[in-house]
Parts: sequence; structure tokens; C-alpha cells
Amino acid sequence: RFNTTFKGNGYTISNLFIKRTNTDAVGLFGAINTTARIETMSVVDAYVYGRFYVGALVGVIRGPVTTSWVSGEVFANRYAGGLAGLMPNNGGGSITASYSRANVARAAGVGSEMGGLLGEAGAATSVTASYSTGTITTTGGNRRGLIGAANASATITASYWDSTTTGITATGPGAAQSTTALQGPASYTNIPPTTPPSIFADWNVDVDGVTGADDPWHFGFSSSYPTLKFGGMDPYVQYGGDYDTDDDGLIEIWNLDRLNAVRWDLDGDALQGETSAADWKRHTAAFPGAIASLGCPDTAADADSDPGPCKGYELAGDLDFNDANRDGEVDPVLAYPNWTPIGSAAAAFSAEFDGNNHKIANLKITAAPDASASIGLFANSSGTVKRTGLPNAQVSVTGGDDDMHIGALLGEQSGDALGNWSTGTVTQTGGVTGGDVGGLIGYSSAGRIGASWSSATVTTEVARARAGGLGGRIGGEAIVAVYATGAVTASGPESYAGGLLGEMEPLTDDGFISAYVTGPVTKTGICGGANPLYGVASTGLSANAVLGLYWNTETTGYPDRPGIQQRGYASTALQAPTAYAATIYAGWNADIDGDGVVDDPWVFGTTTVPAYPKLKWNGMIAADQTIAPTAIPAVDTPPCAW
Repeated sequence: RFNTTFKGNGYTISNLFIKRTNTDAVGLFGAINTTARIETMSVVDAYVYGRFYVGALVGVIRGPVTTSWVSGEVFANRYAGGLAGLMPNNGGGSITASYSRANVARAAGVGSEMGGLLGEAGAATSVTASYSTGTITTTGGNRRGLIGAANASATITASYWDSTTTGITATGPGAAQSTTALQGPASYTNIPPTTPPSIFADWNVDVDGVTGADDPWHFGFSSSYPTLKFGGMDPYVQYGGDYDTDDDGLIEIWNLDRLNAVRWDLDGDALQGETSAADWKRHTAAFPGAIASLGCPDTAADADSDPGPCKGYELAGDLDFNDANRDGEVDPVLAYPNWTPIGSAAAAFSAEFDGNNHKIANLKITAAPDASASIGLFANSSGTVKRTGLPNAQVSVTGGDDDMHIGALLGEQSGDALGNWSTGTVTQTGGVTGGDVGGLIGYSSAGRIGASWSSATVTTEVARARAGGLGGRIGGEAIVAVYATGAVTASGPESYAGGLLGEMEPLTDDGFISAYVTGPVTKTGICGGANPLYGVASTGLSANAVLGLYWNTETTGYPDRPGIQQRGYASTALQAPTAYAATIYAGWNADIDGDGVVDDPWVFGTTTVPAYPKLKWNGMIAADQTIAPTAIPAVDTPPCAW
């Protein structure tokens, strides 16, 4: 018997072949003892044939098996399951957060005690938060969808078999669920909560033996079974190479390697029509086992077309540059300690990137680039980047000239940027002259910026640079429903600092609508300028350029000034309103995406709990938006201040 711990670390063992027709306890592991532990294992496309106690992973279990799955074919005379054959009485065996897609069939005899997951569960054993979908073929005996037979003292908790694929609807052990029921939920608990609760309500379990739930399951999008994500498990390998499980044409990004692969497919079409063999090789390596077009649906409208059915990328979960393998600990060696921005001025990202309100945490960029480079998660984008959060981004650039554009998310963009946010620091030092530095975006020449915010600290020491809490230099169609709370400092000669924007250029469509600032704005050094909203405004701004722009007079360091649409207010005045109507926020119910329909993007405080407005557009999460008061630094007022 195997007596110690085996961690698969998310890797897959494929095409296992065992044929021992007269042998008992047959599987990758014949038998494991009470001192053994198996976790984060997958055995795919197995063919396992034995007499009694047969499973693709383990023949006989006496210790814990967690976060593991199997597929293929299992044959036995008796006591067979897709994952394991037998957990004997009082042996201490358990199966937690695991599943089987393997088909189970009799080899000889009637095939008694045969189940989709496990052949038999003895006394004082347990199966928790697990399921099976494979067929079970026998001529008699105990044939069950999940477990062939179970002792009365075995504990079976929240574990299911697919009654649609197995054709088995009889009762227990476990519970029958249709394919639709197993594939429908998108989380452990239905949102909003339902009665009865989700069948997966008890699936957020402890799988590593350390106190506390480990969030082991990935529910993906609609029409997909739950898959495992704990300990380096890759949900998309488990989907059979389908990287667009919701069939929306957006390739799903689960890890940092797939985020990095976007740089080799800037038009988001899954490399349709591309000729670079090097790009093919690097991109394909990040999507192992991918099916055609990475699973994007080939519809009648674009069948056999170039660029094909894929149109971009989307996040399928949170990413963290400090914890690439999702084990909850900082990696001893970071996979991407200094991120290379995606795209360039010569080849910009031109597709759609939807963060689905997930986060990409702890981005780190330290660069001394060419003077004209753009720096951010994306260097240059002419596509749409939306609903992406960057907590604790650390961007530091040494050098630059007037063509240098620096932002946490986007260095330079000419598309749309909607529903995005950042925290952390964005810094420019040591340049000759010029540059655009923003907490979220460096420079925008076209498109819309909407429903976005930043609390990043923004600093430039470079002469004639433009620094803004949200954007460095922003023009285009419109800026709608934005705010900034971080400190902004420009110390170079003739530089500009603005709480929201370093420089506002002409806006061609809806203008600059509904925004506020709470962070301090500091300008030192000769000339230039500072403003709680924008450091400098280009000439030729249209009459509709500004509507409802406010700053906090107590935290920015700037008093109110005459004007209706650009005003300074105290903290209480900014936090008191509870709705748009009949308040300073009348007119803030704005159109974010440019479709001509107002989107109700803001959520306000209440009379009992006053609060700054926060963004709720398209699922944005208010809890991510912590607006803390910022101390006002001592300001060396420059000769050319506003």
C-alpha cells in the first residue's frame, strides 16, 4: 500500500493503461493506507481493467483523496468506480471535492457494487462535495450513479450524479441531478439567494486539512460542469480544451500565462490567418489541448471567415502577480516580476478585453524605456478594455519625453475604456521633458472613458509632464462617471497636476460629465499649473465640455471657486445626497457606453450612512471602492499656480 502524500500539483497523467484481469486493487494506485494522502490529481483517458476493487485513480482507499478527477474506461467484475473501487469498513477513507467522467462497466459476472465515482463506501467513510457523469453498465447487482453501495454509517454529503448522462434516476447513495442542474449555477450560492439553495451551497470545503474553506471549485460560465481550481488545477484543461465555455467569442483567461499570451494575438481572433510560427508556438503553449478556434463558436455569419469566430479575451477569475498558482502564498520566485506591456505603437491591441469585474493584483512594471514608449498593463490599445480592476499596481518609469504615456492599465488608448479601476502607485522620474502620467490611463486620443476610478498615487518629477489621478492627458469622445481619490504630485518645471486629469483635450461627443476628486493635488517647481480637476485644458473646448464636476475642498487643498458645473464642496456635502434628483448630482445619470441610453451608473449613501458616490455600472463592486480621507501635504505654491 502507498503510505505517504502524493500531490499532482495540477498536472495530468494521460492514457494510463492497465489490464490485470485476475488482480484485485487495481488503479494508478492499487491501494493507499491511512497515512497516505492524494490531492490535485487528474488521470485522463485511462483504460483500467481488473477483477475486484478497481478505479482509474485508486483501487482501495483508506486515506483522504481530494481535488482529483478522472476520465476514461474502468472494467471490473465487482466493486468498481470511475475514481476508486472500495473504501473498506472503518478504514478512514474519504473522497472530497473530486469527480469522475469515466465510464464503468462489468468485465465478467453481473457487475455488482458499481458506481460512477466509487464502487462501495464502507462504515465510517465519507464522500463530500463530489460528482460523477459517466455511464455504468452491468447486468445486475448494485448499479448506482455515484456509489454502487454504501454502509449505513458512511457519510455522503452534497454529492451527485448526472441522471441525464447516466440514465440512472434511482435513489442514493448521493442524489440524482440533471445535466442542466449540475451545469447551471455559476457560484456556490445562487445570486440572489434562492429557495431551495444552490445544490453547491456546501461545496466550499476544507481540502488541505488546514482549518478553513479552500474555495476549490470553479463554476465557469453557463452550460459547464464545475471543475477544480485548487492547488494549480486548470479548469480549462478539464473542459477538454474549450477556452470559450460560454460561447460569447471571448477566450477565457484563467492564469497569468494566458494573460501574457494576449500579446501574440492582438486582434483576439485565436491566431486566425496569422503567419508567425513563433507567435503560434508561444500562444499555443498557454492553451494546452485547445480545440479548434479555442472553442469560440463558428456561427453562420462568420463561418470559415478570417478573422474567425473569436473577438477577444475575458478574465475567468482573479489573477495575482504575487500568487500565480493560487495557493494563497506569495510565490518565492515571481513568474512575471517585471511585466512587459501588451502591444506597441506599431501594433496595438485591437480586440475586446473584458475583465468581468475580476481583479489583476500586484502588477509590477519597472522600466527605463525608449523615450516614446507607452507603459501599462496594455501599452497601446485601439480596442475596448472594460470591467478590469488593478489593485496595488506598482508602475515606475525612468525617462521619457513628450511621447511617453504611463498608466496602470493603459499607456495609450484610442478605443473605449469602461468600468476599470486601479490602486497603487504610478511614478515617472528622470525624464528629459514631457510625458503623460495617470493613475489608470496615460494618454487617450479617441474613444470613451466611463464608469472608472483610481486611488493610485501619481507622481512625476519631469519638466513639462502632465499628471492626473485618473488620466495624464485625455481627449476623445467623452469622459463620463469617473472619480479619483489618490494624491497627485508634479514637481518638474512647467509641469501640470490635476486631481482627475493632467491635461484635458477637446472632447467631441458627450463631453466631461459627472466626476469628483478627493485626493490632494500638489505642484512644486516653477511655472506649470495645478487644479483639483485638470491641470490644464486645451483651447477649443466645446460648450458641452463639462457638467457636474466636483472636488472636496477639505482634502484636495483647493477652495471652492465661482461656477456652476465645476465646484468645490465639503465632505459632508459630497456624501449627503442619496439620489440623483434635486441634489448636486442631478444630471449624473449618464450614458456610459454611448448607446444613447442613460445607465444609472452611481450608487449613493443613505440618510443614516452617508457616503461618497460609488460606481455600480455593469456589475462593478462597491466593496472594491474604498474612499479613505487623505492627509493634505504641505504645498510649495509655485509662481504659476492656478
